[in-house]
Amino acid sequence: MATKNIEILPIYYDYVLDTDYPVYILVGGRNSGKTHFMGQELTTRLNNCKDYKCLIVEDVETNINEGVKTNIIERIDDFGLSSIFHDTKQPAKISHKINNNIALFKGYHSDKQQKRVKSLNGITAAWYEEAENITYEQFKALRMQLRGGEPEDRILYLTMNPINQDGFINRYFFKQKPDEVLEKFEDGRPKVFVKNIEVELEDDDKVIIPCMIIVTTYRDNPYLTKMQIADIEELKYTDRDMYEMLANGKFVKPEGTLIKKLQRFSLSKLDLSQSDKLTALVDTASSGSDSATLGIYAKYGDNRHYLVEAYKDDRDADIVIPIMASIINKYEPQMVYVEENHEGLYFESELKKKTKGTIHVRKFRSTENKHEKILSQSGRMKVDFYVRDDAEDEYNDFIIEVLDYNKDPKENEHDDCIDNIAMYFKHADRNSWIFA
Repeated sequence: MATKNIEILPIYYDYVLDTDYPVYILVGGRNSGKTHFMGQELTTRLNNCKDYKCLIVEDVETNINEGVKTNIIERIDDFGLSSIFHDTKQPAKISHKINNNIALFKGYHSDKQQKRVKSLNGITAAWYEEAENITYEQFKALRMQLRGGEPEDRILYLTMNPINQDGFINRYFFKQKPDEVLEKFEDGRPKVFVKNIEVELEDDDKVIIPCMIIVTTYRDNPYLTKMQIADIEELKYTDRDMYEMLANGKFVKPEGTLIKKLQRFSLSKLDLSQSDKLTALVDTASSGSDSATLGIYAKYGDNRHYLVEAYKDDRDADIVIPIMASIINKYEPQMVYVEENHEGLYFESELKKKTKGTIHVRKFRSTENKHEKILSQSGRMKVDFYVRDDAEDEYNDFIIEVLDYNKDPKENEHDDCIDNIAMYFKHADRNSWIFA
């Protein structure tokens, strides 16, 4: 097997790979590298450890975010190990073909889900992704569940954005004095530190567990592009709270709507034949409460993007697809991109049949955390993006949902429409599609 050169962020090499703690809490915002590193960490352990069964949970009511699983699959590919791993969609898991180690993916939102997770036997390690809202009881339950494999491999990993000021993690680990500080931010706040926690056992006994806490920002990631850095530094002027979170690792409490107003244009005054590019983007519904969305975007120059048509529908695919095909045929975009999630393959296949032969339909994969993706593109939505002032109700309903989107993700009942716009800016305008 050829040697692979795997880049590990130095801060994680020093304080995770080169240490031995039963709990690691990785706190950081977008592009801090924490999720990418966790994919590397679990790939290594799945390949090298004995009798290793890793549980990956997330605070979701339905399927765990596909991006979490995809991240590990992509890291396995980085290591050149794809041939010895097997990916199963139902139930969601990744298996090692030689040593039989496995990674299981489970939702961890409802009491019913948590009881099902608690019933799993032989768990060696657990990773709680997006653990902003974890409680002490959940922390204790996950840590105490680690009874499988080798004792030194029994590790609880928590990864999160610093957004829940009132949560257990901030209250216990950040607002109380650490037991040992290893690195500090310039303003004196602990950046890498150890904090012990006393966990009560079922037999009224207690155990002291040392926890390693690592706070990273985009500045800890030397592999970012200039564009990725610019996206965050722009927030200094457009969203100061978000900048403090991403640039300085501070816990912030986002409040209010993300976008107050959007620039307007009249379609009747826009010559679409003069646009540099006409693109359609389809995002299919990923759960029962979601809507499938269609956005058709016209680009003029480097920084003018017009939402020519917008449509959302929560009905069955067989109803929605012909309507979307009709809209696409009306505007004849050069490309139609369909996100590969759940019904994405079906949408792609049917839209190819129902749209004109000159229109190219292609699926793509978006693996980012949805809220972080929306936040990262909100600056461009405010500056470079235009919506119609002469549209009908369906288009206006789409825009109303966009303007209702809250900085606090827990306040959002729907995020499908603004996610469509975020994916357009994140992927379509940068020619960086992850094609399936």
